[in-house]
Amino acid sequence: MAQDGQDPAFTSIFILFGVLIMAVFVPLIPLALAPGVTALAVLFTGLSVWRRHYPRPDRFVVVALGLFLVWSGASLFWTGGGGKGITAWAGFLYIWIPGLCLLSLLPSLSDGAARRIAHWLLPAVAVGAMLLAIELLFDQPIQHLFAGSGKEALDFERDLNRASLLLALMAGPVALLLWRLGHRRLAAVALALPLLLVADSTSQSSVAALLGLVILLGLACLSWRVTAGLLAVGIVAGLTLCGPIAIWMKQVGLADADWMPLSFRHRILTWDFVAGRLGDHPWIGYGLEGSRAVPGTGGAFILPGVGPVPILPVHPHNVFQQVRLELGWIGAALVGLLLLAILRRLTRLDPAIRPMALALFGAVIFTQCFAYGAWQAWLICGMLFAGALVTLAGRIKDPS
Repeated sequence: MAQDGQDPAFTSIFILFGVLIMAVFVPLIPLALAPGVTALAVLFTGLSVWRRHYPRPDRFVVVALGLFLVWSGASLFWTGGGGKGITAWAGFLYIWIPGLCLLSLLPSLSDGAARRIAHWLLPAVAVGAMLLAIELLFDQPIQHLFAGSGKEALDFERDLNRASLLLALMAGPVALLLWRLGHRRLAAVALALPLLLVADSTSQSSVAALLGLVILLGLACLSWRVTAGLLAVGIVAGLTLCGPIAIWMKQVGLADADWMPLSFRHRILTWDFVAGRLGDHPWIGYGLEGSRAVPGTGGAFILPGVGPVPILPVHPHNVFQQVRLELGWIGAALVGLLLLAILRRLTRLDPAIRPMALALFGAVIFTQCFAYGAWQAWLICGMLFAGALVTLAGRIKDPS
């Protein structure tokens, strides 16, 4: 990279993919985030290496990730997930490694380069938000226009829910960019407007993610040390107590509570079932993506007002339980090490972006306690790109 950090090739790559991601992929093609973010990371990293500017990811994160990759790869020898396990592990390689390289290279950008990128990205964000608003308010006319004949109603709903969650995750970093550029009121709008949009969707996880981010952001602004400590406790508690907590939730009757959303009542029944299977292979688990092969998942729960629902719908919809079920205590220790290593790195960021980085990290973990599978490539890439936006905001000096 040029010594002044303003090489136009780098800014052009980020602008091209960033605009596509925010204006098109997030609102309309959320599954395309995996190839989009991966291509951005690979090209950015490849050009940097060609220019003899080498990425230097945090060594503790690299070691923790390496240990996790070794163990999750070893679990493929006993996984019941078949090809899904191999696909997931390959995804770790082509997503996480380039992604960490990208995050380590972005701090080399100059203030001017970061501002140019932001000035292209922010209009793309507005376009993406407008397109998602159209989809939410008018029954997905764009999706229906381009959808194939075999696309079912549930597929449309899933696309909308994925897009809503991605918008919720991007809202904080976008607000930070606006704040660093001196647009204080627009930064507040960037947090409030997505909340209004996702509240009109069927994605309860999106609302929870954004509310969680706002709460954690407020706490981190007051004390980043307290926030980091709470996140560390949450990570350790989640990995060690996910079984007992699930059993307790079932025992106190939350699965039968009328005030509880039906989808969450289903989750509680699933978590209670999974808690009973964590002892099957406590140390090594069922293997990566082995949730699909857990005995006893062929039946159904009867949920009042809904009818039969699957006992275990592909995965537990809880990152801590999925790690324990598939990778056992050894995998849980390594995932905990990785998450704590990332948390350690976030506490060492520039104070100007540290609160948002911690809030985003916490919101992601919170959302993954009840939303999607732990290994979903599109969601991991969404998290990495959101992190890239936070890093980019940190390159903008002396806000206007």
